[in-house]
Amino acid sequence: MSGYYAAMLGDGKRRAAARGACAVHTASSSRWLWWLALAVVQCTLVAGVARAADATPVLDAPDAVTPGPGSLTNVSVCALLEGVPAAADPARKLKPFAAAFTALDRAGRDPRRAKAAYDAFARPLARILAEAAKVFHPGGDREVDPRRAQRYLARYVLGRDAVLRMGDEGFEPRPEIATAMTLAACRARAVDEALGASRGMSGGDNAPLRAFAALLLLDEGRADEARELLPDLGEEGFLANWVRAELATDPEARLASHRLAGKHLVTPDQETALKAQKARLGLGR
Repeated sequence: MSGYYAAMLGDGKRRAAARGACAVHTASSSRWLWWLALAVVQCTLVAGVARAADATPVLDAPDAVTPGPGSLTNVSVCALLEGVPAAADPARKLKPFAAAFTALDRAGRDPRRAKAAYDAFARPLARILAEAAKVFHPGGDREVDPRRAQRYLARYVLGRDAVLRMGDEGFEPRPEIATAMTLAACRARAVDEALGASRGMSGGDNAPLRAFAALLLLDEGRADEARELLPDLGEEGFLANWVRAELATDPEARLASHRLAGKHLVTPDQETALKAQKARLGLGR
């Protein structure tokens, strides 16, 4: 479960109550009812979001200073986030978030404008998830309305323009949205929000986000937490291997991961971070 959403959930008793209220049993094999059952079973997540819908994560205004180089990388850690949607990515045209992508582009590295961009993502996402809570967790003794649930899934989860998907434990934003939110939070110097939007995202295509969360934790001096993410970093890309080198305790494994990171160099910022790691860890030639 994404930390962004986990932070919105209530205490254990309320989660347990929601889980019980959301239980569903069906013998149907239809595609729609299968998705409906899955969504209802997992609606612990969206029920918690509904309780927190009035507390959309809005960041305090930071000082208007561009984020400086990370202590480990010699570049802004934000520059090392992989998978940021390119200019032609169709996700940038998704109606609830098109303006947010534009705000992020215009914000550049100005933390105050990045904060506004983050909020432009967070607010519609919170509304969409709050709607899911109403659909799949109507409260009291009321049952889920299958037609209403079908309309919600068609609009937000299953359609061509879906903005959500089913994660390991509930609804998650599609990777492009989560990545953009992470970048906006990072540039706004809001570490907790950046971690929340990246750390717990599920699926192989979100491995770059988890690798970035590990980098943020390392840069904050929270190596033990970063180490917990090692099994979920994936094997591809620059950052996953850079993080593995950083956390390795065996010298040979550290050097091997460092060299693998070098094979995935794409940007000058990655090259700077790799050189910084080489010098700092004494990895030789």
